Amino acid sequence: MAKRLDKTVPELIDPEWKWHLAFLTDVTEMLNSLNLQLQGQGKLICDMYSHIKAFEVKLALLLEQVKKHNFIHLPATQNLSAENPAVPFPAEKCVEALEMLKAQFGVRFRELHVNAKEIRLFQNPFVADIDEVQPSYQFELAELQNCDVLKDAFKPNSLIDFYAALPNDTYPNIKKHAMKMSTLFGSTYICEQTFSRMKLQKTPMRSRLTDEHLHHCLRLAVTRMEPDIQLLTSQMQAHSSH
Repeated sequence: MAKRLDKTVPELIDPEWKWHLAFLTDVTEMLNSLNLQLQGQGKLICDMYSHIKAFEVKLALLLEQVKKHNFIHLPATQNLSAENPAVPFPAEKCVEALEMLKAQFGVRFRELHVNAKEIRLFQNPFVADIDEVQPSYQFELAELQNCDVLKDAFKPNSLIDFYAALPNDTYPNIKKHAMKMSTLFGSTYICEQTFSRMKLQKTPMRSRLTDEHLHHCLRLAVTRMEPDIQLLTSQMQAHSSH
């Protein structure tokens, strides 16, 4: 049996340290929730930008509330406050921490804000302001926004299919813009997923696995495309028995 070590942890009896622990727990939970929103397959840059903007709004709201000792969105901090701790809430340090987090978000996601109009054009071309888009998109956008058939076919949750169905001759620049926006990597999720799958595929037991085989196995593991088995089998030539 492992020997039990009786070790004193002075932080657990420090009331100010408990405040910081509760506050950090709440802020970390918020960041974890944002992280989960940004992960997953099929996440487009416009979806991620929406989550980032929403988090920045929440952060600004939280900053003003913490200044007033309002912990309505901080459950761990609110529970500790209800216990009437011996020392007051360290508002100054916690506000400083939130301001630093807000500043870091502004720096880290600056490119998203700079390209907000480009992202918005991709997200919904029917509400884009023609006067504010690049000249190469203006005439095509005028055609698109006044095409009732395409307007009825537009669905925000299937942008890729919508842009793929646009005629190339009529909307070449808008389709190029959509292709650029849809291939942007907003997170490292796909890379991390591919490496994880590769570790599962490339094991010491598979000694005859070549680079070409590994390439095909990885494509099968990470792609969302489903093969048309009936079409593939219909194209195969049957061999007569001898």
